Amino acid sequence: MLLYFVDAIQAAEVAVLKGQGHRCVIAASSDQATLRHNMATAEVLIVRSTTVTREMMEAAPNLGLIIRAGAGTDTIDVDAASEFGIYVCNVPGQNAVAVAELTLGLVLALDRGITQSTNDLKGSYWNKAKYSDASGLKGRNIGILGFGSIGYEVAVRAKAFGLSIHGLQSQDRTPSASVAISDLDATLHESIEDLLTVADIVSLHLPLTPQTQHLVNKHFLSNMKVGATLVNTARGGLVDEHALLEAMTTKGLRVGLDVYEAEPVEAKTMWGPTIAQMDNFVGSHHIGASTEQARTAVARGVVSTINAYETGVPPNCVNIAARPLGECAVAVRHKDEVGVLAAILSCLGTAGLNVQQMRNEIFEGTGVAAAVATIRVSQMPGHTTVTELEAIPSVIKVDVLSSS
Repeated sequence: MLLYFVDAIQAAEVAVLKGQGHRCVIAASSDQATLRHNMATAEVLIVRSTTVTREMMEAAPNLGLIIRAGAGTDTIDVDAASEFGIYVCNVPGQNAVAVAELTLGLVLALDRGITQSTNDLKGSYWNKAKYSDASGLKGRNIGILGFGSIGYEVAVRAKAFGLSIHGLQSQDRTPSASVAISDLDATLHESIEDLLTVADIVSLHLPLTPQTQHLVNKHFLSNMKVGATLVNTARGGLVDEHALLEAMTTKGLRVGLDVYEAEPVEAKTMWGPTIAQMDNFVGSHHIGASTEQARTAVARGVVSTINAYETGVPPNCVNIAARPLGECAVAVRHKDEVGVLAAILSCLGTAGLNVQQMRNEIFEGTGVAAAVATIRVSQMPGHTTVTELEAIPSVIKVDVLSSS
């Protein structure tokens, strides 16, 4: 396959893919026109920070898979990918430790005034009294919004510093995630407002969606404690920076940011947000996931995703329906022979039934192999259709499994 890497990736993993027979093309320019031109023959697109637009997909007729070498996919037009039948996969969790480490670094830097004291020392200014006025972390409360893999790793490290862990109740957590959070003795609140009233530190680890855009607004900030700390290593759009700047002045909030609402596209340029001029601010350059360990782990995740895509089962796909579709499922047990699936699908099509989900599994054993095709269709098949399916040579049995 032709793999097109728009952003840099570890050379060792590219070598692995080349060794597997793939052709790997590394982008030499971030110019959109150049990208669209070079994508004309791409079958797999791998990106980190580059935005993937509908126009880029239209320029890539062979494209079947887009991999975000990281967790968030908000820089990819997922709706357009779904329209074109392109898988969109991410590589979640591989950079969680790196982001968590930076998060705690920002918390510590804010509490102990590390960046300001360093600047003073570089300017030959000694002020021990000023920098002795730290709160300390032990026994304080950290509220974590977004208790996924990154939020969990933050909680583990915060726990080691003696912080009490707070989060939100959620019905969507897996049993294993709930157990892990429980093992941290985390207190889970019913609402963000309840969490903010107790949190000395608030750390954001949410994806950017229409629902979370400017989650940190005037109302949010009004519920935070005076002098509390806010850290954002997730997405810049989670925070209304104008409202935050005001709260830093009126409530003395301390703020640590790795991400910003309007970041430069260039990796190296002159740029600085107004908020960076505040004494109660510490910032970094959107580098949360940028450690050698994280880059290697993500790159290996990309390789695994490509290998799985070749088998027809791409992992961590964000635009495949997880829920059962169709009105009912039809299970067709059949002999594993050439042409039987084509005949089954032809019969369903003739009956006007749209196939919305399907899997075909082969049974192990000696003798003639059998299989079962589980097909979810748009509406309940009639008795005539079931009879016609059962009359197909090599079909063993047909069962209509459910109506939901």
